[in-house]
Formats: sequence, structure tokens, C-alpha cells
Amino acid sequence: MAVAKEKSSRAPDPGPDSLGEKFGPVAIFLHWAIAACIVLSVAFGLISGFADSAEVTQATLAIHQSLGVTIFVLALVRVVWRLTHPVPPLPASTPRSQKIAAALTHLTLYLILFALPVTGYVGLAARGRPVTIFGLFDLPNVVSRSIKTSAAFQNVHNNLQYFLYGLLVLHIGAALYHQFVMKDGLLARMWPRKAPAAP
Repeated sequence: MAVAKEKSSRAPDPGPDSLGEKFGPVAIFLHWAIAACIVLSVAFGLISGFADSAEVTQATLAIHQSLGVTIFVLALVRVVWRLTHPVPPLPASTPRSQKIAAALTHLTLYLILFALPVTGYVGLAARGRPVTIFGLFDLPNVVSRSIKTSAAFQNVHNNLQYFLYGLLVLHIGAALYHQFVMKDGLLARMWPRKAPAAP
């Protein structure tokens, strides 16, 4: 009876799906910085496309371009950091198919985050237009002037945005599914909290 009483008084084992290890502060900062830049870039891009004033179009497009370059740099740093620092494992209850889907989604998302700024840059540079970063400096133009090249890359740039939107919906939807349906604490790994942290 004493043994049974002792067992019943113990706290339940949190198991493999407890909140546990989270991402480190650098990875968390890069994640949310990129997310914020994406939201702002999309917003300014849409404003520039629908603005009636040429001045508003130019101003918002300049900010959109600057944010795109910022995203490229942050994503590059994020990839290097991810390759050189261990990533906390997914909850043990996560099916193998979901782990594969998550890996493919992340890979494709990074590729698009690199492709969008590059295609946007070429689309402008091929027309001889400067790409100014927050009014501080211009990126060097290393592209030969060609209206055909500009149009082709601008078309790719415009279409890639829809792939980005789709991937973001999948990414956010998966995070919310884990948080509120599976309740395995996956979303908390990217929120600052007191828990063992990966570098």
C-alpha cells in the first residue's frame, strides 16, 4: 500500500512530446526577423502595385526592394546557422510523413526566399534601374541591360510570390495544428521561454 501511495503521488512523466528543448535565441531572432520582413515586404509590394500616385509607388517599391535584400541576407545567415548548430528534434509522436513534409517545406521555403530577391534584382537591374537599400547605397549592377531579360525575371518574380504564400499557409497551418490539435508544444519551441535551449 505504501508503494502504491508513493507511485500515485509522483508527477506524471512528461513524455517525449513535452515542450522540452527549444531553438536558441539566435535562431528564434532570425526566424521572427525574416517573418516580419516578409509581411512588410508583401504589404509594401501590394501598395506599390495598387497605388495611384507615382511618388507612392516609387517610395513603397524602394522599401519593398530593401526588405527583399534584407530577407536574402537574413535567410543566408539562417541557413549557415542551421547547418552549424543542432536543430531540436520534432516531437516523437510526429509521423515520419510529416517530418519529411516539414523538411521539404523548409527547403522549398528557403529556396524561394533566395529566388525572390534575386529575380527581383535582375528584373530591375536589366532595365538599368538602381536597387537602393533603404536610401543608403545602391547595389552594384552586374546585369547586362535587356528588356527581354528584365521581363522574364520580373514574370518569375511575380509568380514566385504565390508559391511563397502557399508555403507560408502550410507552414503556419502545420504549426497551429501541432499546437492546438496534437498539443505537442511544437510552436513553443520558437517562443522565448525558460527551457533547455539548443545553441
